[in-house]
Amino acid sequence: MTASSGALWRNKPYLILLLLVFFMHLASYLVIPVFPVFLQKVRLLHLAQVGFILGAGSIAYQIGSLIGGPMSDRWGRRAIIALGALLQGVAMLGYHYSTRYGMFLLFSSVNGLGLGLLAPTIKAMIADEVEEAKRTAAFSWRGILAHSGIIVAGLVITWMTSIGQQPFMIAAAVFGLLAVLTFFALPDDRCIGPDCRHTPISEYRHILKHRSFLLFSGITLLIWALYAQFAMVLPLRGEHVLHSATLIGLVWTINSITVVLLQGFVSRFVLSRINPYVALAAGTTLLGAGLTAMGWANQFVTLSAAAVVFIVGEMLFMPVQDSLVTHFAKEEWLGAYFGFSNFVSGIGTALGTSIGGAMVEKLGGVGSRSPWISYGIITLLLAALLGLFAIYAMPRYKNPEQAPEPKTGRKEGAT
Repeated sequence: MTASSGALWRNKPYLILLLLVFFMHLASYLVIPVFPVFLQKVRLLHLAQVGFILGAGSIAYQIGSLIGGPMSDRWGRRAIIALGALLQGVAMLGYHYSTRYGMFLLFSSVNGLGLGLLAPTIKAMIADEVEEAKRTAAFSWRGILAHSGIIVAGLVITWMTSIGQQPFMIAAAVFGLLAVLTFFALPDDRCIGPDCRHTPISEYRHILKHRSFLLFSGITLLIWALYAQFAMVLPLRGEHVLHSATLIGLVWTINSITVVLLQGFVSRFVLSRINPYVALAAGTTLLGAGLTAMGWANQFVTLSAAAVVFIVGEMLFMPVQDSLVTHFAKEEWLGAYFGFSNFVSGIGTALGTSIGGAMVEKLGGVGSRSPWISYGIITLLLAALLGLFAIYAMPRYKNPEQAPEPKTGRKEGAT
């Protein structure tokens, strides 16, 4: 990763995008660690309702992911990133003033739509600005900057909850700053004139005929459904164990510090040396192991340790998942493929939070052992499925760092 990083740090657009990633996660994680507890304890909603509110945001995220690609083709990625940030800022204001279940469903949908426009567009821009052989390193550094934002957010939210304040207004202000930074720091990439090539929306359906990518997407949908449990159950389990929301933000801070300290090591000495499909399977197994371990965590130290196991899984899973999308996609279709990939993650997240919230409530809540045993069983089944998928996919993967440069300079995409 060191050799790759030297070139990355001289890439000005990439550095600006990393700064946007920092602010995006700072704003989001002012809210994510306390939002389920806020809905359940302050607004007195049922756990199943909390799951449906989070699921509504995930469904809207799918819509934003799908329309973001075509929209950025027409109006430029800078405009779509700024629009997504503004929508999320409006949603934060809505959270602050809402008192009814229906209003939270509405503003969760607005937040999901904004995130669906914002996140895949930033990823597509990163892929555009970085050559293929350096993309795993580029997305690893994206993860480091994301978790740096989460560290700052965790410290702020810990302080705010200790004095009884809610974070929504500050989150709205940060999203506003993100929109301004996007508008003034990124170049206007909108193409105007007869030479501009705008891909008709109807042509995006060719992705649905890309069978290997659809199989990969089906696998990642299941992974995202498992991954989505963390943001929902950690705050509730933390409140149950610690009897306070104050320390929950610190758990996220510890996780983020772990990523900042170890992601470079993991990328250089693990991800660069093993097949990405093996990393995908190993990372998912650790995600599930961390979730399962939370059921036996009865104090801050053990809860944090379980969360660290989960985050190590994320360090293996997240960079290669993003990098593999670029392996399947043609260069001119990166935006569409990332949009579809984020659509799939939205489906997985919506299913995960909706079904997971109902499952945890049905099995006795976060204080019972039954939901956590269920997470363990699901993890074993998913790990077995991913192992079989890795056996199928590994012979078909070509390492871009070892592949010769194409003579035409045009990437055809995986098939």
